[in-house]
Amino acid sequence: MGIWNYLFGGNKPEEKAVPDVSLQEEANRIDQRLNPNLDVRKPHFDGRSESTWQRIFDRIRHDYEMEGYQDALTTADNKYRDDNISIIKLDLQADIHEAEIAIKEYLKEIDFHINSRRKADLHDLVEELESRREICLDRLKTMEEIKLEVSNDTGTSTRIVLAYKRGFNKGLAALSMANIINRNI
Repeated sequence: MGIWNYLFGGNKPEEKAVPDVSLQEEANRIDQRLNPNLDVRKPHFDGRSESTWQRIFDRIRHDYEMEGYQDALTTADNKYRDDNISIIKLDLQADIHEAEIAIKEYLKEIDFHINSRRKADLHDLVEELESRREICLDRLKTMEEIKLEVSNDTGTSTRIVLAYKRGFNKGLAALSMANIINRNI
């Protein structure tokens, strides 16, 4: 069909049926009723930040409450919940390990440049490189602290676990509300 026919009354495109849209709207209304915070808190972690350092903090800031809620709706089982918490913690540990490797490799490059630029009497550049080195060492220290918190279930990992469990419990409550309490008998 040409544009001329479309504009001036030739063959009109067929109207699409809209039941998919109405079903999606109904599903959204049910989700909104079961979880009023659904629009407010959307997960924002996609797992691929620019740097391995940033990926750690993206994972920490991820919306684990919503993830727990969605997991409870699909599989309402405490073993499943506990396994997912373990997976989340292992993913965080893997990101920390990956960042440590990247920073240590970067530190080796910095040390090479410091030594070679010092031989060339580039004092200002050496000072800047040494400041970068200090930043990397501080990041390694911070990652070591986070890694210790994860293994001891304190600090950051506590926030992640509590948020996931809270969301999971909200999902279980939503299932009970939808399937049992709100059922008209």
